[in-house]
Amino acid sequence: MLGMFLDGFDLSIIAVALLPLTLQWHLQDSQSGQLMAMVLLGSFVGALLGGVFIDRHGRRRLLIPNVLLYGLGALWSALSPDLLALEWGRFLTGLAVGLDYPLVATIVAEYSAAAVRGKGFAWINLAWFGGAIASSLLGWGMLAVLGTDSWRWMLGSALLPTLLLGWLRKDLPESPRWLWRQGKRAQADQALQELHPALTATARSQILEGFTGVRIPGTALLLRPWRRRLLLALLPWFLLDMVSLGIALYLPLVLRSQGWVENDGQAALVNGALLVLSALGILWALPRLDRLGRLPLQLWGFAGMALGLFLFALGADWQSLLAVYVGAAVYAIALGVGPAVTIIALAVELFPTPLRATVGGLATAISRLGAVVSALLFPILDRSFGLVLVLCLAAALALIAGGISWRFGVEARGRELEDLESLPGSGG
Repeated sequence: MLGMFLDGFDLSIIAVALLPLTLQWHLQDSQSGQLMAMVLLGSFVGALLGGVFIDRHGRRRLLIPNVLLYGLGALWSALSPDLLALEWGRFLTGLAVGLDYPLVATIVAEYSAAAVRGKGFAWINLAWFGGAIASSLLGWGMLAVLGTDSWRWMLGSALLPTLLLGWLRKDLPESPRWLWRQGKRAQADQALQELHPALTATARSQILEGFTGVRIPGTALLLRPWRRRLLLALLPWFLLDMVSLGIALYLPLVLRSQGWVENDGQAALVNGALLVLSALGILWALPRLDRLGRLPLQLWGFAGMALGLFLFALGADWQSLLAVYVGAAVYAIALGVGPAVTIIALAVELFPTPLRATVGGLATAISRLGAVVSALLFPILDRSFGLVLVLCLAAALALIAGGISWRFGVEARGRELEDLESLPGSGG
């Protein structure tokens, strides 16, 4: 949870930091987009490489190096003398975020019982929004106290949770599932004993035997029926990030430029309030993920996001502040109810242990391509065609993501990971 908290904190703090930074360095729209894109590009590279590394060398190997990378990125960003240096600092931060996504998702999938695995994904995504909310509140306070130089302190503030994260991760054992599938039976038994000291040797042996599953080459993912799962893992997340991260990164600037708030502090508070609504959506979904399933919540979530964005667009067109905020609230709640949790869960639950982190990393990387496109194009499209058209386009993308989820859906609710491996053709 703390790893995802830090991910949410680092990715979201720039949305607030950009307010004073734009004024101090007189950034153009293209420069803001480029700065936003660097953290996403770093996340793309980190996720793509990290997933493969985690499957080959184990879940533990990146736990501490990734924390060090977080700290370096935060410090580099805070001390940057110019835009180029800041872009590289944000790239390092994004690299750490990208490495962490397949790592955290794989650990949650492999360490959780099937009956409550959905709750595990809900908790880590709730932690992500907790980090995003904390960054908005901290940014608001720093804006009020430190003024235009506050962006340096915002970007550097990630050092504190980074230190705590390193301390918490140092004793986490390796995944028993991964060790068992690597043929390291004694080490798998020891790791399982560390995770569950109350288990008897007989009980551990039965659990470990259950970790035996199919072994398929990576190229098999391109063939039916695995291809269906791969499309479910990649495409909706790509579209989700095109919609959600573009809005998340630029919402404070949009609120200020449209005159819907009076100052930067109010923009940061509104941004934080919407993040709270998404967190409340996750809290509502938390006890239902393992009862209703991933797919229904994902479908409802995408539909709600599209409705909220359409209301937001109407409010912008009619100059109705009430419609703007109602639409934004509906969008934020729907995001938390479904895709914010279910996307990352399906990207790792549906794939074999030897390929789980690889697919999780690939899905994260593909999603970051969508986010990079959004970060670069959002300010350009807003300036060229207007906010209303941009919001309508985002609503259409949310509907397309829901349609793809329905078409290729495979349900993972209540099923052991090895059962999902042995039944690749079963539908949701």
